[in-house]
Amino acid sequence: MRPKEMPWYMSKYPGRIRQYNETMNISIERRDELVQYCQEFVTDTVDASLDGIHVRLYTNMPHVKLFYSLNWWLTDPSRVPHGQVYAVDDGGKIKTEKIFEKKVAKPEINAGAVYNSDTKTLIVFNNDYYGEVKPGTLSIAADIFEDQFGILSVHGASAAIDGKGYLLIGPTNAGKTTHSYGPAIEHPRGEFHQDDWIFVHFGSDKAVGHSSEKWFYMRTNAMENYPWLEQIFRQCELENVRNDDPREKFLPSEPRVMVDPRRILRPERVVDEIRIYNCFLLKRDPNDSMVLRSMEPDEAVDFLSRAPEKWYNNYLTTFGERKDRRRAELFKKLFKIAPPYLLNIVAPVDKVRNLIFQTLKD
Repeated sequence: MRPKEMPWYMSKYPGRIRQYNETMNISIERRDELVQYCQEFVTDTVDASLDGIHVRLYTNMPHVKLFYSLNWWLTDPSRVPHGQVYAVDDGGKIKTEKIFEKKVAKPEINAGAVYNSDTKTLIVFNNDYYGEVKPGTLSIAADIFEDQFGILSVHGASAAIDGKGYLLIGPTNAGKTTHSYGPAIEHPRGEFHQDDWIFVHFGSDKAVGHSSEKWFYMRTNAMENYPWLEQIFRQCELENVRNDDPREKFLPSEPRVMVDPRRILRPERVVDEIRIYNCFLLKRDPNDSMVLRSMEPDEAVDFLSRAPEKWYNNYLTTFGERKDRRRAELFKKLFKIAPPYLLNIVAPVDKVRNLIFQTLKD
């Protein structure tokens, strides 16, 4: 719960209830039943724009409403949204089998997320952890963009050095934040772009990265590599850690902060758009002495498609052969424009940073 006038919140669950996979997909009929059920609990709406995709939140959870409002650029509520998110606490009344149409892990927990792609509707029950809502919201935009507009959604971080943008594409907790903030901070002409998700637009043989988030929903353990972040984080909205907790409470992987990146870097060093020149696919393998090597576009696509966290993206809510073909096509298009490299981040942070500098320079 969130004490009155305190900038922190302890969620009922410390993370997502289940991994996003095919078991979360529901029919239009089940979607309509659940939306009708949710409507009696909804007390607030928030209208957000994700690179032009309008996604409306319906909720009765104040913490989710607050973080959703801070996370995205807000848009005109009089417009009809492209997608919808229902995030509702019904007091634990609904049964798991009434939410899901397929067998799921942890059936004893009547909470979690489901998605209907036909109507672009995400429904979250009984989980006030914001990290259950945010990934599904991004995936609604991805679902629309990749099919209708040929825009690729990348789970990664991004920055630019001397105007040359790069993507760090990696699975959850792979060091994307560390290796995007670092070069942007350390290089005199570094710029920071995004922390978690980039929309890649194509045109005139260029790949341009657009921002997804206005404020960043980050792990507080980023301050382990950048201790000076502690003072900033303690002044921000926090999740699952108190602003007066000792430092060690900020270091596990669960606590989050909602922070304006312009508090971390000077506003002129934070950009909403970059032209992408290189892509770095991150891995963490202490048994491999290789730190950096170039990849062919087909090899990089195959690497991502075979990764345990497919496409290095555990936010996706749509699955199957057709979606895989589309994502492979768009990633190949990206890698032909912005050459891919495999980067082993077990190397020291400063070594990785210098390799990124050198690659962009070359």
